[in-house]
Amino acid sequence: MRHDPLPPFQTEAALPELPFATVDALIRAEAAEQGLDLHVGHGRSTWCKLPGGDEFGARMGPTGSILYIRTHARDRLHELLEAVDHHLAQHLPGLRPAWSSLDEPGAHPPNFSLAQVAGVTRIAADFLRLRLEGGDLARFAHDLIHFRLVLQPPGAPASAWPAIGQDGRTVWPKGAAALHRPAYTVRHIDPGAGWLETDIFVHDGGRTCGFAAAAAAGTAVGLTGPGGGVLAQGRSLLLGGDETAYPALARAIEAAGPDTTGECHLFGVRADYPLPRHPGIHVSHAPGGEAALADRLRREGTDADRIWLATERARLAPLKAAIADDLGIGTARAHLAAYWSA
Repeated sequence: MRHDPLPPFQTEAALPELPFATVDALIRAEAAEQGLDLHVGHGRSTWCKLPGGDEFGARMGPTGSILYIRTHARDRLHELLEAVDHHLAQHLPGLRPAWSSLDEPGAHPPNFSLAQVAGVTRIAADFLRLRLEGGDLARFAHDLIHFRLVLQPPGAPASAWPAIGQDGRTVWPKGAAALHRPAYTVRHIDPGAGWLETDIFVHDGGRTCGFAAAAAAGTAVGLTGPGGGVLAQGRSLLLGGDETAYPALARAIEAAGPDTTGECHLFGVRADYPLPRHPGIHVSHAPGGEAALADRLRREGTDADRIWLATERARLAPLKAAIADDLGIGTARAHLAAYWSA
């Protein structure tokens, strides 16, 4: 039985053919894997609480199960709905819940907004800083640091943006009008002035790199989120990542308190990205040094109370093995993310 008030925004989906035991097992597995706060209600409901108080779960229906999502912010409800949908599709292919919706079909999703390119600046040999302007940016000015750029293909009609469908889901343009939706980090933001900046790692074949290099002021882009990427915070930090993680590392160093200590490992080819300076956090450059750090951790352990490491999937593997398997450090203390795959 719960005693705290429910978050005010909610969506549900009835699945009369899905046994409660099946969805209960999925929720428990997700809680264990992600280090989430798990709750149960007398064997008839199971839910997880996320940082910030949002939650998702399921309860027994008259037959089968009823899924639900509850949040404290309206746009966050749709973001979490899409995350739950994605997780269900991975484990139960073919399942397509019809969610109740707070929005009229045909409207833009509440976690989507339009912005315009204000300018592009080169800030390092391999990084461009993209400034975007828009009137609906306040939701990105919080501890969730990631969002998705939504880019139209050349020649797409101006109306080719996502919309709410009859089942409460987002309907995305398909075929030649399909949108590119890469994830990025909010590097700087001033919602009052109506702008945010994100830093783009320039690499061969990157569609967003080509867009940023050629984007003219006033070019329309979409933004979805925020979604994921909680800031690494603690009295002692162990940070590290390759170029794809440098902006997130910068956010973590910038947010660290004056008494915070720790180390930050840059695994990328270059180390000229403009990281903020912090007197208690030592920054070192070791290209491709994930395996060496893993070996050191096996030998020496770590007293860091928060570990945050993000790099290419195969290069992350030895770090995962050392931290999770050998040292037994769980997800509540260690965030280990594969930002891309070779």
